[in-house]
Amino acid sequence: MRRRVQNRLYRLYRFGSKASFELGQRITPFGWMVIIGCPFIGFVTAMYPRDTLFRLLAIYFAVIGVALIGAWLRRAKIRVRRYLPRYATVGERLEYTVRYENLTRFVLRNFYLNELAPDPIPSRELFLHSTEPGEELRNTFDQTFVAYRWMWMIRRRLLLKSEAVLAEPVGGKMSGTVRVSFLPIRRGVIQLERMRVVLPDPLGCFQRSWRVEQEKDTVIVLPKRYRFAGFQIDGESRSQLGGDSSSSVAGQSGEFVSLREYRPGDPPKHIHWPSWGKTGKPIIKEYEDVFFPRYGLVLDTVVKAEMERVFEEAISIAATFASSVDTEQSLLDLMFVQQGAQVHTVGKNVERVDKMLEVLAGLDMETSPEWDELVKMVLKHAEAMTTCIVVLCSLDEERVEFLERLAASGVSLSVLLVVDEGAEGHGGESAGSVRVTRVSVHQVEAGLEQLSGARSS
Repeated sequence: MRRRVQNRLYRLYRFGSKASFELGQRITPFGWMVIIGCPFIGFVTAMYPRDTLFRLLAIYFAVIGVALIGAWLRRAKIRVRRYLPRYATVGERLEYTVRYENLTRFVLRNFYLNELAPDPIPSRELFLHSTEPGEELRNTFDQTFVAYRWMWMIRRRLLLKSEAVLAEPVGGKMSGTVRVSFLPIRRGVIQLERMRVVLPDPLGCFQRSWRVEQEKDTVIVLPKRYRFAGFQIDGESRSQLGGDSSSSVAGQSGEFVSLREYRPGDPPKHIHWPSWGKTGKPIIKEYEDVFFPRYGLVLDTVVKAEMERVFEEAISIAATFASSVDTEQSLLDLMFVQQGAQVHTVGKNVERVDKMLEVLAGLDMETSPEWDELVKMVLKHAEAMTTCIVVLCSLDEERVEFLERLAASGVSLSVLLVVDEGAEGHGGESAGSVRVTRVSVHQVEAGLEQLSGARSS
């Protein structure tokens, strides 16, 4: 019975959301004031018939009529092309250039370009099978009509906020450029294909909103990153056994040391031909093997739905660490659970750190417990790692056991526990024999500063 009611409510909520959006695109704030004021003036005029009130009411009707006709008469046909950067960052306004072309023969004036967010309305299946965090605590009425679930899903799926930008007048078959911007509010991949041209009426009450000819463009919104002074990570580049070497060249590689005579078995590609020509015998270039330290970054993705804010901050903290590690002289392994345990490596001659940030941008919460797979993978890589940074969203016996096993493998550990508490939630605690730093979602930078100071000392 409840599912049948919610199925009908989906159609109602969907229609209401679309109607509200379209009205917002076609009626300005001043127009809403005029529309609301008209019946009010009409009621006052009916109660107190006065010539002044009748004239005022007539003016209201005239303004609405002129504005409606003025908006209806406006037309535009525009083609746009965006010149976008590949990446954006959550919370940082993205600016880019848009080239627009007037496809008509008439001069186009007083118009705006508005980059709309992808449609946040969820599908019927997603709406019916999703649950708002804490929905089971609501009363029977709210659980049946699920209005709060709808608002939560719309808010969660809204990827950006934008404002219309006034463009310069353009003649028939002519083109122009304008700087457009929007604010990404969620990480992930944004498909831009809903830009509109906004044509207000002369009085500023109503406006036409037309879709423009455009190509689908994509922007990858990276997780928010915090200011972090960094700390001295154990393990420096060293020329001795025990590290992990990485090279794009097959065979021996490293720093050039000296020249020596050829020995049987030396690779021909290391022959120094100018010296052979001078001495009359083969000379080999001798190299010193260079090894690079390998770091691990473990991210806890096995999170309950109601801990979404904690998970998002954990993603941002992981992105902050990934950006602060010098991957030009080291390797960094990002390990997490996402439909099975996964590892992504960046560093010298492997991948750029941007690739890891892209992976973090696309991560989602993993509600099915596959923690054992992650533990096995991390311990397998522990022999090659000098330091491992672990970002946790919760702390239980299973995770404590994992930390103790990882510490016993000889890896230097830095463990952060992200908590949804106030500033007083900062501090350290012990998880078995491992020191854990608590970081509040409300004071992330303060928690990172505490970690930086602790490691530096």
